[in-house]
Amino acid sequence: MNVSSLPRPAVSFALLGMLCFSLSGFANPLKKTNEKLDQRIRRSAERFIEMQTEPGKRIPADLLARARGIIILHKFKAGLLVGGEAGNGVALVRDKNTGAWSAPAFISSAEGSYGLQIGAQESTIVLLLMNETGLKPLLGGSVNIGVDVAATAGPFDEGGKIDTTTMQQPILVYASSGGLFAGAAFKGGGILPEQKSNEMFYARGMNDILFDPAVRPNATGQHLIDVIETYAGRRTN
Repeated sequence: MNVSSLPRPAVSFALLGMLCFSLSGFANPLKKTNEKLDQRIRRSAERFIEMQTEPGKRIPADLLARARGIIILHKFKAGLLVGGEAGNGVALVRDKNTGAWSAPAFISSAEGSYGLQIGAQESTIVLLLMNETGLKPLLGGSVNIGVDVAATAGPFDEGGKIDTTTMQQPILVYASSGGLFAGAAFKGGGILPEQKSNEMFYARGMNDILFDPAVRPNATGQHLIDVIETYAGRRTN
């Protein structure tokens, strides 16, 4: 395929397709196995710890303690004038009555981008879902974060201001990035459930995993929950 002969939006989607294909091995090695999926949960905990120990990047404990849900994504972006972004991760929801976290469900994310940009970037993205509106990306259907549901950059533990406006935001976004990526881009996409992964690992769909208390995390999932609760100040050991 000669991408130079395609319109620029078409090039963007072509590159996005190639990026998603190349990441299929990263997101889905050996056609997915329970071991690989368990490893994703473990790496999500490790990446969250890395972000929380990075100077100036720590998510405030009070916000973690108040969040109704959390999404931890590992994303990779690449582009030369046009580009794409893809990744995978896990999502958890806190029971509003008991305060207990759900087991981590498997999710993915893919976007096309269009604009002035160059380079590549690997990121850990953490989305705090602060209220019922913020949970919409996990409820099914087509929901674009930042378009259909408001999202804003969250304050950090050092020097960040937590005010009433911040607390009322549906989604607070945190990112810890490596590599170089520069430019302003138009992006479109959202959070997608990985139905086959969830069925393989839990024998249940994402809605059950997140909202049915009968579905409990395994040891690796419980470790991730313990990590989140530790940084929320709700766990001391």
